[in-house]
Amino acid sequence: MNTDLRVKQKKNYLQGKSIALGVSGGIAAIEAPKLIRELRRFGAEVKVFVSPNTFDFVGKAALEWASTQEVMANFSGQAEHICGQDLVLIAPATLNTINKIFSGIADSPLTTMAASALGQKKPLLLVPTMHESLFNNPFLQKNLSQASQWGIEIIPPKMEEEKAKFPDLETITAQVCRQLSNSPLKGKKILITGGPTPGKIDDLRFITNKFTGSLAIGIATNAYEQGAFVHLLLGNPLTPVPSFLNPVYFEDFFQYQKKILEALKQEYQVGIFSAAVADYVPSEYVSGKIPSGQDWKSIPLKPTTKIIEQVRQNFPDLFMVTFKYEDQVSREELLAIAQSRIGKGYQIVVANRAEEMRETHRAYIIGKEGVIREESSKEEIAQGILEVVGARLK
Repeated sequence: MNTDLRVKQKKNYLQGKSIALGVSGGIAAIEAPKLIRELRRFGAEVKVFVSPNTFDFVGKAALEWASTQEVMANFSGQAEHICGQDLVLIAPATLNTINKIFSGIADSPLTTMAASALGQKKPLLLVPTMHESLFNNPFLQKNLSQASQWGIEIIPPKMEEEKAKFPDLETITAQVCRQLSNSPLKGKKILITGGPTPGKIDDLRFITNKFTGSLAIGIATNAYEQGAFVHLLLGNPLTPVPSFLNPVYFEDFFQYQKKILEALKQEYQVGIFSAAVADYVPSEYVSGKIPSGQDWKSIPLKPTTKIIEQVRQNFPDLFMVTFKYEDQVSREELLAIAQSRIGKGYQIVVANRAEEMRETHRAYIIGKEGVIREESSKEEIAQGILEVVGARLK
């Protein structure tokens, strides 16, 4: 393949999968080449089908460059309009295209591909993009409301500037990955926690640690892409959170404790506790703001409750992944500390030490048999944890 056509692989969730991408004739079609490249970065092969006026908005050459395949703009004797792909994604999907599909009209390679996919009960995803007045059209809204009964999934647009806009590429790609996932985590309910759990001094001041929550976001993103139902609890992350995760935020240690125990009543199969839980909080909390200039010689602290012990006791059937961070210990000492926690009834411990995190983010994923995996980046850790959990749940 010409090197200009290649993409750098991000993940393999769509490896070996083929996608029929329908590109309707609307201004959002200019986003299609970027979407194609992103799907390919996840391993997908993409074949493009267009409606009669698509090329008014995006060039044929751009679509063929992005997909490395000929665009289907006309019917041919090769019957390419009969769906042979694993999934059909129509992005953008205009009002005209959507209403034609729901009316059973097949008058172009794009709409005929959709009709064929429905006849074979293959996944069909629509990304509506148009002016807000068109999006609110009662006939369109009636069709969208009935989508699920026909096995059609709607990926909601971003509503901005009186328009139903093209969603983020990561949102569309995540939905495609979920549909085609064969991961053992698909359909599982997973609680994931991340970020700091501050101890409040007053309403403006608190003590906390330096952890950002980025690992939890990475774990949650990968779990979502694999088809899990993810409940993400976050404490003021410094990393952007994909909109499809819909995190629940907490402000301090006590909110964190309350939200975890409440959430776990919903019978999650897996809990991944990567939040940096405070070991100590201020002994007293002062409502409002302590006046500036006060001579603080000390801030008395008190130890916190060990939340993972509460969880283990209250939810004995929960598969738990916990984290252990140490400083100024040897590798052997770190692994021994983690192994001792395994002996207390925790299935997986992810352990790391400060000495090995200055240049990488090295972590050891440990089970009762010892070190299962050793990873050296946050993305590798996130994927490694989920692979280990998935293998155990099998």
